[in-house]
Amino acid sequence: MARSESSPELIVAEDNRTARDLIILLATRRGIRAAAAADGESAMNLVGPSTKAVLLDLHMPKWDGFRCLEFLARNHPTVPAVVLSAADQAAEAVRALKLGAFDYLTKPFDPEELFAVIFKAFEQHRMKEENESLRDAVGESVESVEMVAESPKMAAQLLKARKIAALDSSVLLTGESGVGKGLLARMIHSMSLRAAMPFVTVSCPALPRELLESELFGHEKGAFTGAVKRRIGKIESAAGGTLFLDEIGELPMDLQPKLLNVLQDREFQRVGGETTLKADVRLIAATNIDFAAKIAEGSFREDLYYRLSVIPLEVPSLRDRPEEIAPLTRKILLDIARRRKSPVVTLSPEAKAVFQNYRWPGNIREMENVLERCSAFCDGTTITADDLPREFHPAAAPAAKSAANGLAGRTLEDIERSAIEQTLVLCEGNKAETARRLGISEKSVYNKLKYYAIG
Repeated sequence: MARSESSPELIVAEDNRTARDLIILLATRRGIRAAAAADGESAMNLVGPSTKAVLLDLHMPKWDGFRCLEFLARNHPTVPAVVLSAADQAAEAVRALKLGAFDYLTKPFDPEELFAVIFKAFEQHRMKEENESLRDAVGESVESVEMVAESPKMAAQLLKARKIAALDSSVLLTGESGVGKGLLARMIHSMSLRAAMPFVTVSCPALPRELLESELFGHEKGAFTGAVKRRIGKIESAAGGTLFLDEIGELPMDLQPKLLNVLQDREFQRVGGETTLKADVRLIAATNIDFAAKIAEGSFREDLYYRLSVIPLEVPSLRDRPEEIAPLTRKILLDIARRRKSPVVTLSPEAKAVFQNYRWPGNIREMENVLERCSAFCDGTTITADDLPREFHPAAAPAAKSAANGLAGRTLEDIERSAIEQTLVLCEGNKAETARRLGISEKSVYNKLKYYAIG
């Protein structure tokens, strides 16, 4: 089929003339360039370079909505389709979703809800186009997401990552906080067959249980107090791409069966919904916890663990790959300079020696934070050993400890911040252990880290 060079942004495929004309009128009022057709084949002939979404009736002459969905999936995979169905066509709507429909609405529709969904479809189209452009620009090599791997341990893990990237199996990344599990997840996605589709991240401990469920699965209008409209969850947002669940070990126990269902049956339901939706995502999870202990104490399901860890990859700590301290330092300082649009800052020979001998309990994340601060306050473009935090100088530790004990004159916020920072370092970045030692919940630790911009 020929593609028009001056194609509409929205195509309406609807055999009911009254509904068709109404939708075109409403679209025009919202500044959308729209066109309509009374049958599926004619509608597909209208799809062109400028098309951002298609609105499909399921039952039309010539080509029905299902054939149109198949055509779009083959020929225009970045163009999302929103399906209109009758209230008694739930099974057909589910079939449409399985064929790749972005969303569906029942007739008679609410115009505001309809165009809210259409604008979300426009946004998904934009994201898909950007992902395709990025992939065309960088190719499909590992360099599309840059990782330093100059140690045998890290090089071995990246080799495994390359081998499993093209698979659709679930991956479980383990390792201490700050070692780069999120970056490795992005690298696996960038080399996968899903690279042109979204990479969506969810931090499991960052939200209360009720909000986390809605964040993952979405919710229907009226599902709970405050649910004034339907919300698309992260699983739907990641359709066709990769869902990265960070700190998966903190997933609440009552949400674990729902995630297990996603992994086993590739299906889920929105909160408050009855329609079963397709979960077309590859799942990558990350954790710094000991799963054996979690399973033994009954706070994590063993069957979910085995579903998550089809392919396990352990990311080594920075102290186990000292060969990478110098190149990581150079890369981080270069990234800071690019972001600030300023000259590149370097380390003095003495500072380099201190960096090389430091244990890095917070791993790469700690290095990023230290370099961010030191590069901001150093004189000129060189970070000296004197510019480094006091914990980098063991000889000064007793004096620093004595100074820390003098609390008079310090604000409560300053004291609290110091307590959190020092305990986090003592626990080598482990937030669960930090929370235990401070006598607060892990959720409070995350909130305070965010409040004080730590880590």
